[in-house]
Amino acid sequence: MNKLLLSLFFIIVLTSFNTQNFYIEPTGTYKFNGIYKKKDDDVYGYSGEIQVKKINSEKIIMSFEVNKGAPSYNSGSFIDTLIYKENRVIYTDPESDPTCKITFKFDKKGITVTEETADYNFGCGFGHAVVADGYYKKISKKVPILIDLITGEKIEK
Repeated sequence: MNKLLLSLFFIIVLTSFNTQNFYIEPTGTYKFNGIYKKKDDDVYGYSGEIQVKKINSEKIIMSFEVNKGAPSYNSGSFIDTLIYKENRVIYTDPESDPTCKITFKFDKKGITVTEETADYNFGCGFGHAVVADGYYKKISKKVPILIDLITGEKIEK
């Protein structure tokens, strides 16, 4: 009986260590380089970038951009202030697409991005057939200089 209790105790202790959430510092720049090929001056395949600046321990400002590549070069982007909780953020765009939900899960080396939408042809207000999914590798821990993707102006926050 004592061995059983001792075994249960160790299982509970080990499980609690494995399920603890450790804070991942989100600030930095992340790049997505999917499988691509070059043909003449065109690049076929996805690329993207995420820039994150921490405002406080539970709030970030994020600049996101993804590009489908040749021949259309359709893209999607946003800049938004988001809640950072349990090393993740969720972006929604109720005006452009009420079914849009993009989840960003941070780990020590990057961000796993998962998009959910009713219509992947024009989901989340992005260009035709642009999907945000992928792993964006952290390439810099420096605080990025955030630029409005439309106006080119520096964002002060």
